Amino acid sequence: METIREEAPSSYLMKLVGLSEVKFSHQPYESADFDVGGHKWRLIFYPAGKVEEGGKDHVSIYARIENVGASMQIDAELKFFIYNHNNKQYSVFQDGTMKHYNKKKKEWGFAQMLLFSKFNDPKNGYIDGNACIVGVEIFVIKPVEKVERVAFTQNPPENKFTWKISHFSYIGDKRYYYSDEFVVGDRKWRLKISPKGDKKVRALSVYVQAMAYLPNAVTSSTYAKLRLRLLNQKNSNHIEKRVFHFYSRENGDGSGISELISVEDLNDESKGYLVEDSIVLETTLLWVSETKVVDSI
Repeated sequence: METIREEAPSSYLMKLVGLSEVKFSHQPYESADFDVGGHKWRLIFYPAGKVEEGGKDHVSIYARIENVGASMQIDAELKFFIYNHNNKQYSVFQDGTMKHYNKKKKEWGFAQMLLFSKFNDPKNGYIDGNACIVGVEIFVIKPVEKVERVAFTQNPPENKFTWKISHFSYIGDKRYYYSDEFVVGDRKWRLKISPKGDKKVRALSVYVQAMAYLPNAVTSSTYAKLRLRLLNQKNSNHIEKRVFHFYSRENGDGSGISELISVEDLNDESKGYLVEDSIVLETTLLWVSETKVVDSI
């Protein structure tokens, strides 16, 4: 596959000047050593193709590793570059497959990168002033050392928290009021209320905030599906809402309901939500994600 880009390769670039002298040679030009991923490499260029690998009537290019042990395998992705002087960009050649370098197979590349005739025709821009520029970008694939395992757990232990707010009328002037923290999964949580609402509509707003992580917990996003309830203290006519949210790693990230009940209905004691100047809120974390870092999948 051939693509175009303006940026030069990140691994190695070389310019061959006086190319006409060797353009019919089936022998390779080998670059100096260069380092990628802690290994020594060379860029190998065949001006008239590597015939034994099907490169007749083409130019061929390869990347060769110089220091690979007898029992070692180096996995790499390769991109080869030829500069086009006409459009001031690089033609980039890759096949999208990972190359496995080892003691027996030290060289990978393209036997048929470009037709010999196309490469050597000055009108196509690959040769300018009897010179060409070729390069390679090598990305060494290193096996992952750790794997992040995310488990979405239904009804985790101790997943219900009840908060009775006494003397509710005394907190009416506070914009926000917070519960004690409680633990579910790998994090601490708390409830946050706005007694008169966050919106223009006067209503009780209730949120669940994700707080600090427990010691040694993995600080990644936390998913939670939760049930919020304002309990009716006279009958079973509770107000219930469900919320699901990916909580960020930030301490205090919250999600909830901005209008759980209007201030008028809440203050109407006949409805049973405010009794003896107290309300009772309950949240249940129905699903929570927990993250571990393990050695393998």
